[in-house]
Amino acid sequence: MSQLSTRVRNVYRLMLILLCAGVPSFTFGQATAPDDFGQNRIQYKRFNWQYYSTQNFNVYYAQGGIELARHAAEHAEKELKRITSLIGYYPYSKITLIVYNSVSDLKQSNIGLIDDPYKGGNDVLFVKSKIEIPFQGSQTEFKREITYRVSELLLSDMMYGGSLKEVIQSNYLLRLPEWFVSGAAAYISEGWSVEMDNYVRDMLQKTGGKRSEPLFARNQKRTGQAIWNYIAEKHGASAIQNILNLTRITRDIEIGIASSLNMPYKRFMRDWFAYYNQMNTFAEGELPAPDKEKKIKKITSPNDFYSEPVLSPNGQQMAFVIYDRGSYKVVIRDLKREKQKTIYKGGFKMPNQEQDHTVPLLSWRSENQIGITDYKKGKLQLKLQAADSRYWPAVETVKGWLGKSRGVLPLGAYSQVTGFDYSADGQFLVLSAVKNGQSDLFLYRGNRLVQQLTNDIYDDLQPSFLPGSNRLVFSSNRLQDSLQSAQGKFSQVANNYDIYLYDPENRQSRFWQLTYTPANEVQPVGLSADEIMYIGEETGIRTLYRHNTQTGEISRVTDFRQNIKDYDYHLGTGNLVFIALDRAKEYAYYYPNFPLTTFSAFKTKRQEVLEGHLAKRVEQERARVAAALAAKAKADSMAALAPVASPGQQITTDSAAAKTAVAAAAPKPRTILAMPAADTLALNKPRPYDLRFGVNNLITSIYADPLLGFGFVMEVGMADLFEDYRIRGGVFALTDLQTTNFYAEYSNLKNRYDYRVGYQKQSVYMVDGPAVRRLGKHEILPAFSYPLTNALSVKVLPRYSNIRYTFIENFTEPDIVMDFAGIGGELVYDNSVVTGMNMREGTRMKVGVTRMYGIGKKENGFGKFYVDLRHYQKIHKEFVWANRVSYGHSFGPSPKKYLVGGVDNWINASEDSVQIPEGGATPDDVISQFFYMEFATPLRGFNYNARNGTRYVMWNSELRLPLFQYLFEGPINSGFFRNFQLVGFFDAGTAYNTGNPFSEDNSVNTQPVPQPPFEIIVRNFRNPLMYGYGWGARTTLLGIYGRFDMAWGEKDLVKVGPKFYFSMGYDF
Repeated sequence: MSQLSTRVRNVYRLMLILLCAGVPSFTFGQATAPDDFGQNRIQYKRFNWQYYSTQNFNVYYAQGGIELARHAAEHAEKELKRITSLIGYYPYSKITLIVYNSVSDLKQSNIGLIDDPYKGGNDVLFVKSKIEIPFQGSQTEFKREITYRVSELLLSDMMYGGSLKEVIQSNYLLRLPEWFVSGAAAYISEGWSVEMDNYVRDMLQKTGGKRSEPLFARNQKRTGQAIWNYIAEKHGASAIQNILNLTRITRDIEIGIASSLNMPYKRFMRDWFAYYNQMNTFAEGELPAPDKEKKIKKITSPNDFYSEPVLSPNGQQMAFVIYDRGSYKVVIRDLKREKQKTIYKGGFKMPNQEQDHTVPLLSWRSENQIGITDYKKGKLQLKLQAADSRYWPAVETVKGWLGKSRGVLPLGAYSQVTGFDYSADGQFLVLSAVKNGQSDLFLYRGNRLVQQLTNDIYDDLQPSFLPGSNRLVFSSNRLQDSLQSAQGKFSQVANNYDIYLYDPENRQSRFWQLTYTPANEVQPVGLSADEIMYIGEETGIRTLYRHNTQTGEISRVTDFRQNIKDYDYHLGTGNLVFIALDRAKEYAYYYPNFPLTTFSAFKTKRQEVLEGHLAKRVEQERARVAAALAAKAKADSMAALAPVASPGQQITTDSAAAKTAVAAAAPKPRTILAMPAADTLALNKPRPYDLRFGVNNLITSIYADPLLGFGFVMEVGMADLFEDYRIRGGVFALTDLQTTNFYAEYSNLKNRYDYRVGYQKQSVYMVDGPAVRRLGKHEILPAFSYPLTNALSVKVLPRYSNIRYTFIENFTEPDIVMDFAGIGGELVYDNSVVTGMNMREGTRMKVGVTRMYGIGKKENGFGKFYVDLRHYQKIHKEFVWANRVSYGHSFGPSPKKYLVGGVDNWINASEDSVQIPEGGATPDDVISQFFYMEFATPLRGFNYNARNGTRYVMWNSELRLPLFQYLFEGPINSGFFRNFQLVGFFDAGTAYNTGNPFSEDNSVNTQPVPQPPFEIIVRNFRNPLMYGYGWGARTTLLGIYGRFDMAWGEKDLVKVGPKFYFSMGYDF
């Protein structure tokens, strides 16, 4: 008995000595492990990856994507030459392209999935030569996306990459605004695009053309594209290379632009804005904006995108889709009563992934039924939904479990659908669907495939039946000579869409080309048996055109200043619905009885400039061809030239009904610039994917532990190419390198179930004169996770721990050893969206329980139940109200303490800021308390351990205002000012042992006074809650996110403060 008492005294004595020296606590183990929230990726199928290797690219593809991979390799090699010559930078290593058959497949990828994008430290993310590209149903969009992603990667590598020294320097010293890289990549891939011109024109009109800041605030990518386009137009393409190189060298955008263009930066910013003001100046009263009173919804979020406005067969109801960062809903609106309801919902908010706007697609089958395409568990389907129904997710889920979902047409044969339409009688269905990497037309009767109408490389999009007939129209980018070619070549695919007519009853020529312009004509809608409407770009603005298929008469029927993104029109009622921008936000408009007035010809100045560029290129091409022909004539080789096929041939398909090529009506002439011949790309045999790991991030920082003081943190992360397998390892150590915490983790996220295996080793070295002790813990931490949705997951958390207390100076003294085995469970929900540094919107929640059993010593067992609920509510623009409610309860034979007070990573904590709670009848209890007690923070206005107990409850509330981002809409180049936040906060919390915080018998209101042989209990009836309030500031400096708080505290009606806190880290 005396030996036991001696051991208890020795342990307590050393803990008190180490307290004065600022040493022990288990919490340094938590220092490097941030709160485990995070979202999920759900894998519905296995991907068998292979890849092609070219000179500059490794192109990976899964089953069904071999043609897409070949096309991607061909286009990427061709575009790399152009991009590198434009920016003056060549990649040091091969670029990896990962091609997905659809956005749905991409959403199952683990690439980019991290628990939290902001951790407490300097996170150096290495620029990886890796690009994910989904095929979205259009070959031209596929080409554009490849060019954009390759450009973006090369620009990022140019600015941030290079040697390890350059990577670290750039991460600390160079913070480029979004418009710089994304805008340059957009310009390289699109040039002076219709979308960019529309955005600039819309913003200039709505803001009066007086300030450029609103353009940056709404869409930095499009604004950056406009800036780089201005540089190329006014200063030449060579200026782009000069600016990029000088910016990389000086690590300053303003110096890079000013020195390259030989003008002050402020003057440059004025000049580019004035240039677009002049380009978008129109005559008085010309080109009105859509009427604000015609908006279906007067106020909309910048994150909302509208799509698929479709009118019912009688024109009295409208269906449309609203997207919000990955989630979507289908809304039916009664146009007469102005009432609407949601009939379908799907998707999840995943802003860090590619947004899939190809689902859902809509088409009315009858007055009461509407067809909706969507993915269910990764499989494509077409669902018929009643227009008068309401969508109840729980009911639909139960129906799916019971197999009672009706009206569903499986479309598993296709990777995606890009458009579909029902005939007037609802008997026929035409699909524009992707199969084997190309979009073609498929005709269904009921649920049975009748015929594949087209089978070639060209895009066949947006099919629509003509009312009262089985003829249909669609948009395609096939060239004139493709009318007699069945397959075509990928190199021939151009961004030039025309309208085509399919007539199944015309045996001689089933396909007819209706439009012949160098501009795009898309989204045809049948008005009658002989009339169609479509969107055309001839003016430089996407406007509506009316076309008579019998007479060939074409008239422009809208003259809005903004592009029409999507639309529908009902000839019987005259109702027009469409989607257009207003201050860079999308709105749905409804015009009843819209007159189809013919407007005169018009072209934007952008269109005139581009047509001038095109004319010069045509002349250059003609001169080149003439010179080539002259050279061949000298060699007497003209006879070898093949005769040119006459235009106007029908489309040849693989269907038996359309094998004979018969001449159609002679088309109108148009000028098409000949596409340069693609270089011959020889591809070797594809190789299977081999598993390799590479370093993808490095975290280095310092951490101020509540008891240990300052230490160094370093963490290295590794992953395979697809980031399905991950290895993470790190260390926290004091300067003596004897008190350390080492941890390592392996994760497997490849399958439907995720699992992790972690190991943690903690060691505390203690010296007090001749007494030298070591306290260590080894812990194995497996985890099994099943994602229920992208935001919700269930986890099972077994664990094993071994704790050893060693008397180093006395070899005869036996070690104190404890072993624990435990099991836990956790429910994690996280639909939050990161909007900036220390800025979020949404909700995060974690509820869990852990039970640890003492092996061989049941009295050492304990358990914990915990809740952590956080909500981030947007107030206005970037202004956010963040709230957190947390609760913890330790139970069992040996419950552990919660220490309430202070803040995490508190740099200026004094030695008397911490007090170790007393208690524990045995050395085992004391030592396990040493490792498993927890600091419950933040409770500002107090020191650490202002109160402790086996239970705690806390509420934290913060108003977070990124001051300079809120006040200034323009780009802020300085990371210090861009990330600067002012914070007002209120904290309330307490710790106690029994009952509830307001119970008369809990540890707050009772104080035992031992008076042998009795014990007196004194009741104090104190206010159990402690309050802290004040203000603070946060920002980044040299890559470190620092926090300052000035707080006043209130405890037992006594106010203290102000107390100052300097700390590091994010969130609460």
